[in-house]
Amino acid sequence: MSSPPLLSDLLGHLAAGSWLMVPLVLVTIGIWHTYLSTVSHLRESLRSADFDELQLAGRVSRDGAARLAGELASLPGAIPRVARHILLRVQAGMPFREACAQCRAAETERFGYGLIVLGALVVAAPLLGLLGTVLGMIETFSAVAANSSETANLVAGGISQALITTQVGLVAALPGTLGLAHVYRLYRRLVNAVDLCESHLAIVFEHARANGEATA
Repeated sequence: MSSPPLLSDLLGHLAAGSWLMVPLVLVTIGIWHTYLSTVSHLRESLRSADFDELQLAGRVSRDGAARLAGELASLPGAIPRVARHILLRVQAGMPFREACAQCRAAETERFGYGLIVLGALVVAAPLLGLLGTVLGMIETFSAVAANSSETANLVAGGISQALITTQVGLVAALPGTLGLAHVYRLYRRLVNAVDLCESHLAIVFEHARANGEATA
């Protein structure tokens, strides 16, 4: 039973690209997996109510920090999560700025790691393709120097390896570069949202202290 033409062409390309096609395919899969998982988690974090919609300004003094933190636990997204953890830390006696720094790190650093991994994979793809190009040209020159009856086939194989690995590396890197830009844009939106949340909470606590109201 013969393979479909498309599958046969794909297998032929993989074979012509030599062993370097294995890391290239793995890098391509890594790029797409990292991009899709990071975007999914970022969108979940950004899928939250605006700080003004939470109406924390009046509820902190009226309901107390502990009760309000319990209500925020049921809400999705980064803003309720950050506000909840800041409230709990401040209630436990931690300084407000230190609580904000810890919550910011917990919410944003995991995405910073995803950006680093995605960026490294995007850079690695064309470099692997370039390595294939160099190895293919070495094989080509070796075949020419051998001057044997198989010279034509060896030259064709070396050039094929050089071109195919370069092509696969660029095909993997180009959408990865666009994906990296998309992930970074979402990441900046999250950082700005966390900054805004911290600023609003600082105003809330400042007003509560000015009015002599307890937040416990």
